[in-house]
Amino acid sequence: MRGYATIELRQLFSPLGLAAAIYVPLLALFVLTSPALFASEFRSTKHLTATSLLYFSAAIVAFAFGAAFGRSRELRRPLRDAFERVATDDAYRVKRLAPFVRGLLLVAFVAYLGWFAIGVARAGGPSELVHTWLSNPFYVKTVLLRTVPGLTTLTQVAVAAVPLALAFGLLGRGGRLRSLTVSLFVLATVRSFVFSERLALLELAVPVVYLLIAERRVTVSKAVLYALGVGVAIFAVFTATELRRTYAYTHNFSVSRVTARFFGYYLTSIDNGSVVIDRYPAATPFANTGQMLWRAPVVGSLRVDDLPAVGTVSLRYRDIFGRDPDTFWPAAFADQGLNYEYNVFTTPGFLAADFGWFALPVLLLLGVYSGALYTRARSSPFHRALYAVWLVGLLEFMRIAYFFDTRALPAYVAFAAVYVSIARRARVPATVTPAPGGARAAPASSP
Repeated sequence: MRGYATIELRQLFSPLGLAAAIYVPLLALFVLTSPALFASEFRSTKHLTATSLLYFSAAIVAFAFGAAFGRSRELRRPLRDAFERVATDDAYRVKRLAPFVRGLLLVAFVAYLGWFAIGVARAGGPSELVHTWLSNPFYVKTVLLRTVPGLTTLTQVAVAAVPLALAFGLLGRGGRLRSLTVSLFVLATVRSFVFSERLALLELAVPVVYLLIAERRVTVSKAVLYALGVGVAIFAVFTATELRRTYAYTHNFSVSRVTARFFGYYLTSIDNGSVVIDRYPAATPFANTGQMLWRAPVVGSLRVDDLPAVGTVSLRYRDIFGRDPDTFWPAAFADQGLNYEYNVFTTPGFLAADFGWFALPVLLLLGVYSGALYTRARSSPFHRALYAVWLVGLLEFMRIAYFFDTRALPAYVAFAAVYVSIARRARVPATVTPAPGGARAAPASSP
């Protein structure tokens, strides 16, 4: 490629690049979209004020500034090298990590089969499930395939297992891992169509695409083609799933409608977030950033009455904060003329619902972590796999707050287990420092 400017494809996925290529254009598109289009296409009222525009602009700037700062932060070299020696050693990868990843994949596979089997039983058989899906996909999502607490959660461990297997080069070691990975992709695809949950497929596809192409160095023109290809692929997945999601009810699948629906999910999210910062800042403190606790099985609904000397002890959100987000926000949407079909706020919007304007420091820290993780992913297979999953949240930054979503918890737990197992085996080389008088001091002990 002599004579041509080249870049690593990983740069297409940097937090700063995504802010410039996705967040800013979407905000600009929202500003330019007419209220009439909101009313006709989304059946929702457009809310745009100087205050909400200032907030979203500041949110993107805070995130981008944090990402720029985070990219320059690295661990001390001895700590970094010690971690990577263990992570890349075959004794760890093959003997310890591979069985763990295989177990995660197997758990996700069995959980998927169990969940779908329950759905088939509710429908009265496979053919009945398919027939109902063809005529009424919403009924299948909300009744026949409604989530099974615990079982559906376990399917999400695949979100960590697949990137870990690919980043550590485990898929070439035996056919079982490859077969399980392919099977989970098939099941996630079925889930995306039958359960009307596109995110389930993107959670696997986005990390895999990143891990497969991030290390490549290509010309700038080819990088642009790769970026366009990724965008077209995402739009194609949306189009295919949208066909089954809404066509059964509208019988309208024109190019203009599909395009409006695609961008509408982002534009209405920004619109909803604008209402939040204008009318309901900090209305539900910690409801979104803490939802992994509030929605945890058993713990999130724990309430014990009449304890001696204590009285009532509760971990339920509504008991602690005196407001139930599940009833508060639908009523707020109705009051503001919003369409609750589009019921998310964007990451800045969700944080505004939790903290009001104090969300800006949180977004700054989110950017710092994203930038640091992006830098760390250059040399670490573990952090490369983690960033691949984090990338899903970055791509959905202007729609949902994926980073704090309960569905991400199983993946975080799996990554934490792998990190601890590597860190426990890492040993930082002892350093020798000169003692007073020229004598050598004893080697410093490892942490």
